[in-house]
Amino acid sequence: MKCQYVLKHLSLLLDDMLERGIAEGVEGHLEACHKCNREFNRFARLREELSSMDRARAPEFLRHLVQMRLDEARRENLAVRLRQALEYYWSRIRTTERIWYLTRIMGTAATFLFFLALSSAINPIYLDLRASGIEHEGPSQYLKQQLGIHVLKSLGLMPVEAQRKPISSSEPQINDLYLLKFGESASRTGSDDSFSVFTVVDRSGSAKIQNVLEYPTDRRLLQSFNTMLTSAQLRPASQNGRAVDSHLVLTFNKIFVYD
Repeated sequence: MKCQYVLKHLSLLLDDMLERGIAEGVEGHLEACHKCNREFNRFARLREELSSMDRARAPEFLRHLVQMRLDEARRENLAVRLRQALEYYWSRIRTTERIWYLTRIMGTAATFLFFLALSSAINPIYLDLRASGIEHEGPSQYLKQQLGIHVLKSLGLMPVEAQRKPISSSEPQINDLYLLKFGESASRTGSDDSFSVFTVVDRSGSAKIQNVLEYPTDRRLLQSFNTMLTSAQLRPASQNGRAVDSHLVLTFNKIFVYD
């Protein structure tokens, strides 16, 4: 044995904590090596002197410090056990293909519903329940079709040409010149803004705002739009060739473009 190996085991030899084979090898080395034997005797004398000393009482703060460290160790062990348990159950989920794919499908479905709700909140769905498609396809099938078109339009998956809806002679309509003049007269300062209103168009073509669906940040825009709408002449809706009262949803968006 080398001296470096023997010196590391001197304290264990004094405490009788070495295996029998290793202890015999260390003792044989001590008999042959004067340097290691002297170090062993020094350890033995130090041990005798320490054992002969009176025991000192530990200070009270040390007792509290030890107790505090023990409590911290228990809490750390609890956190470690909890983390290990979570990792174990998560590994079981990962290794179980059915459960893993089920969680992925549920996560995908939840993400789709979230974006659908967000899109509907930003751009509300308006369905014309007077459309002729209800009579031919039934209310349930018509609502499903319109909802699918709205989802594709919100996700940008529907061509612009397909989004254009021909104006029916039975629906109310406002001349685009009124909207163009209103857009040109809108304030050129501030920030992006938008609003939506629900209007009532009577048989004579006069319109008034019945409800505000989305308020703009700048309320002056809504006031100017109301003034323009009440002074405009709209085409009333018709049914069986006769003018009837109807409703119209108008949305205005002000967008600033910077060079």
